[in-house]
Amino acid sequence: MISRGIQTAKTAYLDEEDRKLLSETKQKLDEAAKLMCELMETLEVLSDPDIMKAIKQGKADIKAGRVKELRMILKEEAR
Repeated sequence: MISRGIQTAKTAYLDEEDRKLLSETKQKLDEAAKLMCELMETLEVLSDPDIMKAIKQGKADIKAGRVKELRMILKEEAR
């Protein structure tokens, strides 16, 4: 309630069930926010022609056998 420019604070009392519900809601909101970030990153990749071209080239390289496994490269470097 606002009276003469002064705001009056109200106190809310939460029982264990209320606190549990708030905690679960916060967790679900955090998960939704993370998912939204991941979706935004996916959209950024899909909308960038250079990145998409590089992905397609990488897939073609794999299919054509023009790639090596990292462990094989590391073994060659160790020699």
